[in-house]
Amino acid sequence: MRKRYLLAVAVGLGALVAPLVAQGPGGRGRAGGFPQYTRTLAPPDVIAKGKALYDGKCSECHAVDLRGTLDKHGPNLLRSTETFSDKQGELVGASLAKHTPPVVMPQADTFAVSEYIHSIQATMSGQGSPPGRNPVGLTYDVLIGDAKAGATTFTRLCSSCHSVTGDLKGIGAKYADDPKELQGAWVFGRKAGGGGRGFGRGGAGVGQEATVTLANGTKFQGRLARKDDFLIVLTLADGTRKSFERNYDKDINGTPKLEIKDPQEAHKKMLLVLDDPKNKNMYDITAYLATIK
Repeated sequence: MRKRYLLAVAVGLGALVAPLVAQGPGGRGRAGGFPQYTRTLAPPDVIAKGKALYDGKCSECHAVDLRGTLDKHGPNLLRSTETFSDKQGELVGASLAKHTPPVVMPQADTFAVSEYIHSIQATMSGQGSPPGRNPVGLTYDVLIGDAKAGATTFTRLCSSCHSVTGDLKGIGAKYADDPKELQGAWVFGRKAGGGGRGFGRGGAGVGQEATVTLANGTKFQGRLARKDDFLIVLTLADGTRKSFERNYDKDINGTPKLEIKDPQEAHKKMLLVLDDPKNKNMYDITAYLATIK
């Protein structure tokens, strides 16, 4: 019974989602993505024509921002399944024909209106909220710092762990095409390519240096191989593994005590020192590292 129920739910969801995954001709949308973000939009002149037609014929009921009106009973077009599923105006045209009163337009005009609606949906935020909340087409220039000052700040804050002739050799060349990635890499300790391990030694948890302290004070150090509610497993320096059963009878955190070394601890402290209202220190170091080719 449960399997049949789950199957019915899956089929129902599939039927609901399928119309939203437009796969029209000319590459309009692609499977696995929401069409408002993946469809190829019409040329700017068609969209401009569609806007003029929409403003003149549709905005009174559906509002200028496409969010609909209560007094005119105009539905929100930003959330409309028909406009999401529409490919080249066919569904929009069908809705106009059933409109009260009917809205009659040439096919080319219907297409232009539908393309204008699609262009607005392509820039809207999540949950059908209006466009503009998440600006698009913006570019950010992070190479605005003083490279000379950045070299000094780097020496003071970073050189105890990193070297531009060692682990950071050629870092500027690795991120030459994307200074934002360069800044994110050194700030958060990521390696080139966006991996989660960074200039440090990896994420917290399994694989990190850890210390287990028994109830009698005896300590064991190694790399964490496993941790769950019942067991801690360390890989010791000689390569052997040692297991510790966790007991919560007297300690809500469990006994023995487990301490995992945070590989990003130094970076977190460094960011506190770097903090300033205009992020000058951060931009200066970014500018300096960009010169390390």
